[in-house]
Amino acid sequence: MTIQSSATRRRHRTVAATAALGALLAVSACAGGTSVGEAPGGDEVVDGQGEVTGSARLAWWGAGQRNEVTNAVADMFEEEHEGVTIEREFADFGAYFQRLNVQGTSGNLPCLTQMQGRQLNDYTSRNLFLPLDPMIESGAIDVSDIPEEVLDTGRGTDGNLYVVPYGAAYDALVVNETLVEQAGSEMLPEGYTWEDLQSWAMEMQPNLPEGVSALSLSGGRPNFLISYMAAKGETLFKDGKLGFSEEALAEYWTMWEEMRKAGATATPAQMSEQPEQPEQSYVSRGVTVADTAPGNSIINSQATLDGLGNGQTLTSLPLPAGEAGPGNVLFTSGFAIPVNCDNVPTAAAFIDFWANDDEAAAVFASSNGAVTNSRHLEAQLENPELPELRKHDLELYQQIAESEPPTVVYPPGYQATFEESYTRAYERVSFGEVSIEQAVSEFFTEVNAGLGATG
Repeated sequence: MTIQSSATRRRHRTVAATAALGALLAVSACAGGTSVGEAPGGDEVVDGQGEVTGSARLAWWGAGQRNEVTNAVADMFEEEHEGVTIEREFADFGAYFQRLNVQGTSGNLPCLTQMQGRQLNDYTSRNLFLPLDPMIESGAIDVSDIPEEVLDTGRGTDGNLYVVPYGAAYDALVVNETLVEQAGSEMLPEGYTWEDLQSWAMEMQPNLPEGVSALSLSGGRPNFLISYMAAKGETLFKDGKLGFSEEALAEYWTMWEEMRKAGATATPAQMSEQPEQPEQSYVSRGVTVADTAPGNSIINSQATLDGLGNGQTLTSLPLPAGEAGPGNVLFTSGFAIPVNCDNVPTAAAFIDFWANDDEAAAVFASSNGAVTNSRHLEAQLENPELPELRKHDLELYQQIAESEPPTVVYPPGYQATFEESYTRAYERVSFGEVSIEQAVSEFFTEVNAGLGATG
């Protein structure tokens, strides 16, 4: 039996919530007539122009400090628009999407719905969101300071823009500089490749302290695979199916198995026990030298290391490059406007305010990914009080954004179908339950049957 990590259990909960959306929405779509949330006539163009007044519901996921700054920005918008009320709803990530699933089926989505690209097309495939391109063309929403590659992460499979991204996340390679130096190795060079990473880890491993691995075993992490395929120039998804080849996936898993069998990674059993929080990961505790993690997690990871009192320091690098160039892709969060919204002008004005107001950006301070507005990013980087690791995080995002990263448009069913299946498939390989060839074949069959399914 495959041991199930806490991270995998968390994915199961999130995937279950996302899968419920497909099931609930399929009922409404397959029942005949107009889909839930579909605009009258289906082709109505909404340009966002009109009086900014009345109330609009705002929904987001988060807790603690993120809630405080989100509320602060909403307060600022209300102060600027006398008589306007922003009604607020928030929950943690899993509960947030569970609630959206119910609201989506009843045509009751908040006028300002926070969304990520990985879930977006579960909603656009049901005509639940308004295209925002007409609102940009009319001037209701200004996106001139958001790089095109970043803006495009808010597009659906039909090419329309449904989300204006305000925060951009990326994955980095977090590296323990102290352990690298103690092992007598050099840091990975700029523009390093996946082959460089493999050689670096295997050559460093014999010189590391007992119980320390060069890398975590990350062959089952979806974001790492996406980076690998992007660096190879492979298409991630095409026509609602997997766009890369079975041979490319087999090659990728073979690389990880070579490192695992050479002892250069943590073991499968160790990975099953790793806490789900990045700040408690093995690289955060000096148990592995390097691991992939959200770029902004380095701040909390360093705090964990500092608490151990071993004097070790972390840094972060872009993910490996390949023949097609840099491998990083961006994962953005932003706001969408549902077709059931009865106050589109106010919703559009709020998105415009969030994206462009200098004081609001300073208050929110990249609390959900690096700010996507380039002017605001520069202002934050120039802040002399910005902590050094936070500055490093934002500068690395800026470097990745300027490299024109590939845009990944996730098909409907991605979260419910792809991530859990992928992690489970590689776990079976790493525990020796199936061959790479069998796991690849079964993964493609399973995922291609589920991706793009809309009922």
